[in-house]
Order: sequence, then structure tokens, then C-alpha cells
Amino acid sequence: MKSIAVIYGGRSAEHDVSVVTALASVIKPLELLKQYRVVPIYITKDGAWYSDDKLKDIKLYSSGAIDEFVRKANPVTLQLDGGLSLVRSTGLGGRKAERIDMVFPAMHGTYGEDGALMGMLEMAGVPYVGCDPVAAALAMDKVLAKQVAVTYGIPVSKFVHFMKDEITNDLSRVVSACTEHLTYPLFVKPAHLGSSIGINRVTTDSELRNALEVAIHYDTKVIVEEAVQNLIEVTLPIMGNETPQPALLEKPLTSSDDFFDFETKYMQGGKKGKGAKGAQGYSQIPAELPDALYAE
Repeated sequence: MKSIAVIYGGRSAEHDVSVVTALASVIKPLELLKQYRVVPIYITKDGAWYSDDKLKDIKLYSSGAIDEFVRKANPVTLQLDGGLSLVRSTGLGGRKAERIDMVFPAMHGTYGEDGALMGMLEMAGVPYVGCDPVAAALAMDKVLAKQVAVTYGIPVSKFVHFMKDEITNDLSRVVSACTEHLTYPLFVKPAHLGSSIGINRVTTDSELRNALEVAIHYDTKVIVEEAVQNLIEVTLPIMGNETPQPALLEKPLTSSDDFFDFETKYMQGGKKGKGAKGAQGYSQIPAELPDALYAE
């Protein structure tokens, strides 16, 4: 039976979201297939790697027992030699290597979605699910992603971006630059994070100042962009390499007063009590859009 390693957790502000993704949306469905040996690989917030079947239990994390588990367990090491193997301590100085046939990254944010993990897997020569390092890095950087879209004539909302040093050294100048080029309401976002962490919608200069300070707490680059009026938000997942295949169009169930923030995405019922628990019940699939808009 071939082994699929699911890698999750990590040194990211999105660590906890990654745990939920891995256990509920990846490991459980893979095990239901009964075709693979599913190997959980949990990366702690300080970067240590652990692998044990006990890590598949969500209660270990929700109860806080994960800290005690990690304290007692031995971390694994990686062996990269024309493939990927997990090397475990077997006591009395012994070591045992477990070969991994494929990797399913369930990482969110820094060191996971940004291409860092994919680069390591490319070096190891192990097949993996998802984007390659270049595509991942481009997609994870909101500024680069929008610049690429502009280059190819894809409409985007107006935006400006700043580095952390610019904001720290002269916040007033940055605020003035934003209001000179953009019109409220605005969104302020860390450039490299997902899960809506550190994002704020602002309508005044004072809110903008506060939001910029929040964003640089999470990232060294910040993007500020105009809100899209009369917004209809949809997501279209695409699978495949040479022959891309679109999935069903998804529409988040948020009101026009909301934005798709962390609580709405991941917490039970969202901000207004809509949807089912967690990330499985907040969307309309397929999205109900006017035919002409759907075709466009």
C-alpha cells in the first residue's frame, strides 16, 4: 500500500487553520478510501516535525494535550535522497526510515503555501499535490499576483503597496499616499498571509493608520486596495496540469455588509450565524449567478 504524507501546522500565523484543514478535509477523506497508508506529519509552531497516528485525532489539539504529547514524543528527521523518508528513533540509538510515496501539503501561509515546502519536495524528487514553487510564491504574494494580473489585462481593484520600513519610519506619509491614490473604503492586508488574518476594512484616516500597524505586525509587505462596490465574491478551484479542469463555482454566504474574514470562514456559523460548523457549510455550490454573468 502506497503512503501519502499529509504535512500541516508550521511556523505560521495560520498554524491552527492548517491543523483543521489537514485532519478534517484531507486525512479523514483519504483514509475513507482505504487505498493508502496516510502518514500525518505535524510541524509545531517552533518548527519541529512529528509523525504519529495519534496526531490524526482533532481532540489532541482542541484539548491542548498536543503540548504534552510533543514534550514526550521524539521528533522525526527527514532523509532526502532521491525521495523522501521519515527517520524515527527506535530507542537505544536505533533509527528506522519510512519511505513516503507522495506528499499532500495541508499547510497555510508562510513556509507552506508560499512555495518553501514545495521547493524542498522538488529537491527530494517526491510527487506532491498542488502548485509548484514559482506559482505558489506568485499566488501567495498579493502584490505580485495583482501585478501579474495587470500585465495580462485582467481587471483588478486599484491598489498601492508599502514595505514595513516605510510604514514604521513615516506612517503619515504612507497614509497620505493611500488617500491620494485611492478612495475609501479600503482594505489593508498583509501581502503574504491568507485566512483573512490581519486584514481590515477602513473608512477613515485613523482606521487606516491602525490597520497599517496591525498589518506590519504580521508581514514585511502591506497592500492597500479599494473595496469593490456591489461585490459578488466567488471562488473557482482548478485542477490539472496540461489540461486544467475547473470545479464548481463557489459563492461564500456573506452579506453585503461583511467581508470574508477569518470568523466567517472558519468559526461555527460565521459572524451572523450562517452556515454549518467550520469550513464546510458557508458556501453556495454551485453559485447562483445570472446566466450572462456566469458565462462571462
